[in-house]
Amino acid sequence: MIMVWMLRWMILVQVLSVTFLLCLTYPDKQNGNHFAPMCSKGEYITGHHTPLSTDLVRGIVNSRPVVNFYRLITSLKRGYSLTHALNIFHMLGFVHQESHRTQWDVLWAHESPFISGNLTNKVHHNQKVSQVPGMQQITHKAKLTTQGGLKYVPKSFLIPQQKLNFLEEVKKNKHKNRLWMQKNIEHRGNQVKKLQELDLNKESIIQEYISNPYLAQGRKMSLGIYVIVTSVDPLRVYIVDTKYVIRCTSKLYDPEDFTDPRTCITDGVDQSNAANFRLELEKGKDQITVKYKYKEDTGSNVVFAREGYDTYWIQSQLYDAVRDVFEQKWSSIKRIINPTKRDSFFCITRWDFVPDEDFNLHLLEANMSPNMPDAEHPFYVSFFTSTLYSLLRISGVGDIRKNNSTRPSYIIRDSDVMLNSIPSCYNSSNISCDNEEYLLCPQCMTKSQIEMLKALVFEHLNRHGVKRVFHTQRMDDFSSNNTQRVNINLGSSFDLYHDWLSHKCQLDMYWCY
Repeated sequence: MIMVWMLRWMILVQVLSVTFLLCLTYPDKQNGNHFAPMCSKGEYITGHHTPLSTDLVRGIVNSRPVVNFYRLITSLKRGYSLTHALNIFHMLGFVHQESHRTQWDVLWAHESPFISGNLTNKVHHNQKVSQVPGMQQITHKAKLTTQGGLKYVPKSFLIPQQKLNFLEEVKKNKHKNRLWMQKNIEHRGNQVKKLQELDLNKESIIQEYISNPYLAQGRKMSLGIYVIVTSVDPLRVYIVDTKYVIRCTSKLYDPEDFTDPRTCITDGVDQSNAANFRLELEKGKDQITVKYKYKEDTGSNVVFAREGYDTYWIQSQLYDAVRDVFEQKWSSIKRIINPTKRDSFFCITRWDFVPDEDFNLHLLEANMSPNMPDAEHPFYVSFFTSTLYSLLRISGVGDIRKNNSTRPSYIIRDSDVMLNSIPSCYNSSNISCDNEEYLLCPQCMTKSQIEMLKALVFEHLNRHGVKRVFHTQRMDDFSSNNTQRVNINLGSSFDLYHDWLSHKCQLDMYWCY
């Protein structure tokens, strides 16, 4: 009899526990809060008319970190999909809060939150914002494409300001029968035109059109990658490795007719009339199927390889293009960020490239708030979810607890960043910290430098499928003429952590990329 009663009590306790947990995440749609607790209103959950203590539930909920979706309604009206972000934050234990409040742990923003008000200086050291001040230097079309000097960006001109420069370029290369794309500065509205069709008085960007594109089963395509920034000084940039966003035109490419954008422009095509694009290749008994607009990176790499393209070379172009842009734009971005708040910002952007028939990549734009729409195929859900999870893990958001951001200093020990591979640090009795040779010696490193390296170690351990853009290589992978540090002007902090990584890379290849 005692055993029967004990069994009944065990079952009752389990039922109450499960029901209680369900209550914590029951959607409260009436108040517009996706994650508000049902039981905080005192609903009866046991069937015995005994309400759960409201104070108890509120105490538990209040201990959970808060995510604030900046201008949520506006973002939804403009077509941004936040489903994946909501799900990921829910999975990580966050509570969603109305956007007009200021007590939050993470501010998730599709639009720039820095335009109105001085948010850059108001952010608390325990708060995180999913935008980086100054990134408009890269994500704004005109600032990225028309300032010149970037290896992978086609010739571009800001009209009418650079009208004379454009005419001079045309005159120097008049033997070339080139086409041009006239772009709206702010958003979509691109058109492919011949020289005589261009409106040189309209405020726009005129960019050389890639008229010999790579064709996927007769359709022009673009290739997108996700780029993550976790710090500007020192610069830490990552690529979601080998995961591509493939866009294809909804109609077959016609090299003689550019009047229909659905044949020649991959951005902003009419989705309602876009037929499903399917690319099928046989690999033994397996069939690789790719559906229109977004497709799995594994399938695309197999396709490229089977057509004779070196996929390693494709990836090396992507990394080189991102490095080239950040090397030239870094100083402009750095000037905008408050140095005391530099650990509070992170972001993800999507960079779109068009490959030509030889698979040389041409960078068209970088999107500040890449939309991650819902899709029918289960792959898309896992693809976007995995990308956002990687972002939140490497930025430290996934480890945030209420009002106490889990900063690297709490997780990584000082000893974890000390190098034991520099003999001169331990064999010399006359160490001068002014000498570059001894900068990484424990006795010469400052507190701020140690904290910086802790952040690097933390991100390295939490990178979940992303790779550093500014990676190092083992010295035995270089020729004898290439063993010196690449001359990149990204600040002394970058030089320090790059040298630190080089030492770690010599000991363990895990630290090379």
